[in-house]
Order: sequence, then C-alpha cells, then structure tokens
Amino acid sequence: MKKLFALLLATILLMALISGCSSPEKQSTSSPPPETTPVQEETDLEPGQEETGVEPGQEETDVATSASPKESSNPDDIIQGLSESGYWIFAILSDVTLIDELNVNGVFHDKDDENNNIYRKLSLYAQDEQRNVTANHTLTVPRIVVTSPNFRIQNGTVVGDVYVDADGFELMGATLEGNLVFKTQAQMDSAKLYEGTINGTVSVE
Repeated sequence: MKKLFALLLATILLMALISGCSSPEKQSTSSPPPETTPVQEETDLEPGQEETGVEPGQEETDVATSASPKESSNPDDIIQGLSESGYWIFAILSDVTLIDELNVNGVFHDKDDENNNIYRKLSLYAQDEQRNVTANHTLTVPRIVVTSPNFRIQNGTVVGDVYVDADGFELMGATLEGNLVFKTQAQMDSAKLYEGTINGTVSVE
C-alpha cells in the first residue's frame, strides 16, 4: 500500500514539474515599421548652387537682344543712343533741339550682327508698314561729331554743322542746313553725299 502511495505521489510531482517547465505563451513577433525620413530628390546642382539654372559665381542677367531701332525724342536718350554704348540704329520721333554737341562714337554692325557689314544709322523720319515715308523730322544741334564708320543720316533735316572723322559717311535723302567738314580727303572721298542736300560748304579740315 505504501508503495502504491509513493508511486502516486511521485507521479503527481513529475506532472507538476513538467507543467512548470512548459514555454510561456508565444509572444507576437510583429512590430511597427521603423520611422523613416523623406529622401531628398536628387538634382544635378553643384554644392552651393541654387536651382536657378545659373552656374555658381555667374550673375543672373536678363539677356535680350533685338535688331529693332531705339526710338526717342528725349535729348538724353539721343545722346546715349548715338554714343559708343548706344545702338546700331536710332530713330528720332519728332523735331528735337539739342543744346550741346552730339557725338556719334563706336563701331557697329548692321542689325547688331557682327557677321554683317559695319554700319550705323540715324533716322529722322517716320514710315508706314510698306516703308513709305509719312513724316520727316528736324534735329537742331550746334554740331554733330562723327567717328563711327559708315554712319548714315537718312531723311529729315539736320540744322547745324557736321564734322566727320570716319570713313563711309552718308546723307541719304537728308538735308543738312549747315557746313560739312571732313578731317581728311580720303574720308571725304569715301562719303556718299549725292542723295542728300547740303545748304552749306563741304570741306576738308
């Protein structure tokens, strides 16, 4: 009897031991994904370069080129427009009187294209879409000094003297109410005056 009791007790202890060593409830292995930071969009910009299309160190400028004439009757605009930093062609829109001497300086090309001939023009007239002259204007000035080669005064009237120190000066349909003076005989010989009217003397200095 005692053996039976001892066997039963041993069986109970063994079962209790096995139950105590069993693995705990299986935990979930799933976990929320780690936080991520947005990936910055890749660009072809160099370090320090802003997204403007301008290379580092290069100034952003407005580049606008045009073959259209500069047009104004403002005396300051006329002086600047015929200066060395002016335009290949300049049009006066009405009668104008300048108090000071007008200097025509610099080398320019037809339509501002260096592949074209050297050429510069002062327009003293208006025209329609068919290029018919609709009005002529008068520029009154003490003296015009020309150092731009192949400079043409076209139509209209200049009241004042013109001094030329350049080749290829031209009067085309224009009237000069004043004297025309060339610095050299060669410059005078290269001039085209037959299409203009000069109510004054033509001479070499």
